[in-house]
Amino acid sequence: MQVVHQLVRAIVVLTAFQSVAAWTPAARPAPPEVNVYAAASLRDVLQQLAPVCEEAVGAHLVFNFGASNDLARQIEAGNKADVYFSADEAWMDHVARAGLVDSESRHSLLSNRLVVVGLKDTPLNVHSARDLVGPDVRRIALADPGAVPAGKYAKAWLEKAGLWDGIRDRVLPGIDVRAALAAVEAGGAEIGVVYRTDAAMSKRVRIVYEVPEAEGPRISYPVAAMRDRPRLDVARRVVAWLSGPAAAAAFEQYGFIVQGQQH
Repeated sequence: MQVVHQLVRAIVVLTAFQSVAAWTPAARPAPPEVNVYAAASLRDVLQQLAPVCEEAVGAHLVFNFGASNDLARQIEAGNKADVYFSADEAWMDHVARAGLVDSESRHSLLSNRLVVVGLKDTPLNVHSARDLVGPDVRRIALADPGAVPAGKYAKAWLEKAGLWDGIRDRVLPGIDVRAALAAVEAGGAEIGVVYRTDAAMSKRVRIVYEVPEAEGPRISYPVAAMRDRPRLDVARRVVAWLSGPAAAAAFEQYGFIVQGQQH
């Protein structure tokens, strides 16, 4: 008899479990992954925007941050990016020449400003580009001026001022703009030329000079979906959301200049 009772109890438990399982909603399918390759200077704002963007477009964003030149070469070599957010037009053009850019979604979304930074307690005063050639400035941190957009912009500014040839031997190049900022924070260079948005994120440096718009080169951050990818429609939605009013408020909060908002 005890065996019968145990068997009945087991059948009741199994039936109850099956009833609960029958009423349990089916698991939601995982959202598609969208690989976003973005310039290092965009790291903080994009990470803040990610949860809202993911909810809005129904996708999971996977970021790869770095120097725009390195990202362009990675895209060309592996074609794994769904969205490319570059810090200059030249590297977006490079990817476009390889036939990988979705021209329908490409546009210039943001701009930025160059600033000269030093440690919080630096005694240096900078009133113009010419103050960078003084004897108190032994090392100047830049992103690699031969390839990285922030460094190329800084070089163009100094060339326009007629100072590059006298300064180039003092340049401490970094792999990206965050590396240039870190060199100043660590005391490896008395000053650095970085984006205003990066300087604002640091607690160890202060801006000693902001390059006037008329003196500096035009800074453009283009964004585009990558063509021939399996989730092109989702990537276009991500680009469109980043180009809309919700994202614009965050970009401006971080100090970017929004210039290509879509409606």
